[in-house]
Amino acid sequence: MSPHAARSLDEFRGRLSLSPVAEIIAESLDAGHGSRGLGVFLALAERADLSVPGSGSLAGVPVAVKDNLDTHDFPTTGGTPALASSRPGRDHHAVARLRAAGAVVIGKTNLHELALGITSNNAAFGPVRNPHDPSRSAGGSSGGSAVAVATGIVPIALGTDTGGSVRVPAAHCGVVGWRPTVGRWGTGRGVPISRTRDTAGVLAATVGDAVLVDEVVTGEPAAPVPRHLRIGVSRPGFWDDLHPEVAEAMERALDDLANGGVELVETAVADAHALDAECGFPIVFHEIAQDLPAYLATLPGPERELTFADVLDRTASPDVRAALEVAASGTVTEDVYRQALATREQLRAAYRAALDHPDGPIDALVYPTVPMPAPPLGDDETTEHNGRQVPTFLTNIRNTGPGSTAGMPAISLPVATTSTGLPIGLSIEAAPHGDARLLAVSRAAERVLTGSPAR
Repeated sequence: MSPHAARSLDEFRGRLSLSPVAEIIAESLDAGHGSRGLGVFLALAERADLSVPGSGSLAGVPVAVKDNLDTHDFPTTGGTPALASSRPGRDHHAVARLRAAGAVVIGKTNLHELALGITSNNAAFGPVRNPHDPSRSAGGSSGGSAVAVATGIVPIALGTDTGGSVRVPAAHCGVVGWRPTVGRWGTGRGVPISRTRDTAGVLAATVGDAVLVDEVVTGEPAAPVPRHLRIGVSRPGFWDDLHPEVAEAMERALDDLANGGVELVETAVADAHALDAECGFPIVFHEIAQDLPAYLATLPGPERELTFADVLDRTASPDVRAALEVAASGTVTEDVYRQALATREQLRAAYRAALDHPDGPIDALVYPTVPMPAPPLGDDETTEHNGRQVPTFLTNIRNTGPGSTAGMPAISLPVATTSTGLPIGLSIEAAPHGDARLLAVSRAAERVLTGSPAR
């Protein structure tokens, strides 16, 4: 098997009919080079402990879980030294629902420390490497989960997304990344950044697999695939300054969608990036200073005595330390935070206006997930883009950030690769709480873009 051959749930089910799950995982780890320096797992179950449950829509399906989501049988480290031995002894809501459907959690995946970054270059536990080119970033912060799916070790893996942390690694690794509306997949029971922006999500091989996981987690049935789609193309800001091969791939994708019967509508999310720049980080810095200590206080072990300062003092990654220092400084006062929330409402209104088109409502917006392919590993501060040095973090989340701040559900689909084999992702985004409809739209778009039947 290729080290970047994602396997769908149907393929795994076919293998389960022939072999026990422990044998399949052993084969996948070997064939997918899961232990060949890609930095995927922080904790892996003993193979002898894996068994196939007898029933459920995910019976026997192996699942990996990002190591900032609580699991009753594994540590939850958040990828940071202060929590290296933390065992919450409980499951995040999404984890519990997957287990109830028969899924087998095989391990916890590596991430950017405390999920506060976009490269998964973790100074404490080592970097996650891109399976298409190990000298490149896998994206973050859910890099380990994306690689686990991209290498075929598991068909689905849970991640989290605050500003792009599911969709960016999905784009860089060539898999599907689904970010639900905040709250749809439960809250709490995970190492937090921002209660306003955090959500669990899933990395998968196909949109259909993401739909099934969403059904399992929420109990909400899938929406029918629509026959006619109106998709908005908001070019200002989202389509500017793209890497040439990303720009070419995106235009081909638009042509394919149009030729497949999708109605493309020019629209604009007015001042999306300026509004996000004004409010996105203040919300995060204010909320993590409150939400992280609140999470620590719920832990059953000695970690419950940790303070925010304790975690900061032991943080290993320089970029994460710098972010926590801003959060700890008190510069984002209550007044600044309230103003940021007010600005967020302006951003949400801008998205509503873009979707409520004068010629009729738009189903969703489409844009390049990331303006460039995966950057070289180690480019944590700046990286080369179109002949100049640009901020790595801000460039990678340029398109995913505004919708995250506004609370939009979104999904990234793999649509192309560069001449050197690096994946390129396209994102589809809709109004908050329009998740089922967005997933149905995405299934239809995937069918057009890949020529595969919708499932």
